[in-house]
Amino acid sequence: MSWYVFALVDEVPPRPLGKGISMPLSVRRLPACAAVVERRGDVPPIEMGALTSHDRVVSAIWKSVPAMLPVRFGTLLDSAELQEALEGHDEELKEAFAFVRGRGQFTWRARVPASRRAAAGTLRQPASGTEYLRRAARAASPAPPARYAALRAVLKPFIAAERFEASKGAVPERLYHLVDKTQMDEYSALARTLSTAPPAPTLTGPWPPYAFAPDIL
Repeated sequence: MSWYVFALVDEVPPRPLGKGISMPLSVRRLPACAAVVERRGDVPPIEMGALTSHDRVVSAIWKSVPAMLPVRFGTLLDSAELQEALEGHDEELKEAFAFVRGRGQFTWRARVPASRRAAAGTLRQPASGTEYLRRAARAASPAPPARYAALRAVLKPFIAAERFEASKGAVPERLYHLVDKTQMDEYSALARTLSTAPPAPTLTGPWPPYAFAPDIL
């Protein structure tokens, strides 16, 4: 049997976390952190029930510890694989835990018309290798579109970090904000009073910091 991994934590949760998707949760201590896991023989099917259960468990862990890093759905490893995957990442984990400590994520989503996505994706060929590298860097971490400028300006005092992901196919574009737990109520109350230029984004959260966790496993 292998371990289905829900999250990495730098402190063992102070109380039992109950049930995972189908089995009791347990904690595997590792050199640089601990992993909250469930015994499983296979990856759960990608269906709404399993996804909802995974998110429920991750949210419960997030609420019970100061710092946690959510792990992607479907991560199934044996003990040796788990330890090997984290080997050499001590400093990265330390920095990641410090970054998300006491914080959570809000997500803005907007569906962009295909015509606008196509126009935005039409670029001339780069004139030099330097331009190519700069363009690749921007693609990896793009700046939010100008239509979010007013929203971001108003919410700036509460934003500890920000990430933007452009729309891909049927997946809407997403703007993620990392916010201190002590400021979440203020952020949420203010955010819900804002009106934005079309396509109007919708706000969800707070969530565990999914978009701000390194993809180590």
